[in-house]
Amino acid sequence: MNASSFALFPSNDRDQELRLKRFLIASGAYAMNMCFVLVCWAMDYFTTSEVTGYVLLVLAINVGIYLTIRTDFNKRFADPSLTFVQLALASLSGLYLMYFGDAVRSTFLLLGVAAFVFGMLRFKTRGFIYLSAFILGGYAILIALLVQFRPADITLRVDVLQWMALLVTMAQFTYLAGFIGNLRRKVRDNNIELEKRNGELEAALKQISDMAIRDELTGVYNRRYLMERIAEETQRCIRNGSVFCICIIDIDFFKQINDTYGHLVGDEVLRKVATTASGALRQTDFFGRFGGEEFVMVLTDTLAEGALTSAERVRKCIEGLAFPDVSDKLKVTISIGIAEHARRGEPEATFKCADDALYRAKEGGRNRCVVAVVERG
Repeated sequence: MNASSFALFPSNDRDQELRLKRFLIASGAYAMNMCFVLVCWAMDYFTTSEVTGYVLLVLAINVGIYLTIRTDFNKRFADPSLTFVQLALASLSGLYLMYFGDAVRSTFLLLGVAAFVFGMLRFKTRGFIYLSAFILGGYAILIALLVQFRPADITLRVDVLQWMALLVTMAQFTYLAGFIGNLRRKVRDNNIELEKRNGELEAALKQISDMAIRDELTGVYNRRYLMERIAEETQRCIRNGSVFCICIIDIDFFKQINDTYGHLVGDEVLRKVATTASGALRQTDFFGRFGGEEFVMVLTDTLAEGALTSAERVRKCIEGLAFPDVSDKLKVTISIGIAEHARRGEPEATFKCADDALYRAKEGGRNRCVVAVVERG
């Protein structure tokens, strides 16, 4: 390549031109991530040196990949698009942020979702397995480094749990990568029923989107998405002076249900409670599974008094559930702890108040709603 005749895109190689255009799209994703990192820096989540290191790393990655493709060196590889290389390097930049991210470490797992989807569309099952192993291995090494060099910045149990959640998520993505890969081969080989198969592809992509935010067993929102929505609602509360309430729901004596009727019945109880509770809320509220037999309702634009009314409605709906296919004796009740979020408070404090209220509901005999004491400014 002659420097005097250099052009951003090659004029005589359409495949290379397409690869470079895809690379520029990926560079745009890096740019958006960098803007987010700068926001985190402005909020004092990162130091200037840490952000500088990230910027230099991203620039090195992008310049290196561009030159590799523009000089045709990529054609020496089995995959000239360098899909695995690009995604692996992107994951390394994400792991760099997670190493220094401390309290917001889990946030940067979300930035990898777009890369996962791109890889799923490009890879066959085996390729996605390799990518998953690389990312999971990198995260495991990250945890080990944090334990060794930054023990004050890590809660080991939480990070191990997030690693396990990532493992489950990657396994699901891997399965869908194989599924979508089979669809692509069918379209390429047969070129028939194209509209039907595009519909299958769209359904698969919708399923991926749902998997990222929904609990697999109950179909309601999962814990990670709940926390994202609560963080958004907290900011809205600060900006607009609005108010919301967090309600923690616990199924009474759930262990006894499992022990008496079996875990399959226990799963059915979880599903029915989730469906019934979420169906009793307004469209502006949101509901999800927090873990085990615990669920969380977030009631927007609602004071504690109104939250108690809504919670009582949900409690009575659950109390009225019947399970004729299991036993007429099976009755399910719930206890609910309610807390109103203080305008400039932290969500963790509101959760603590709701959890304390839930504890009092259980101590008071269960099958009841208890409101935490509210101190309004």
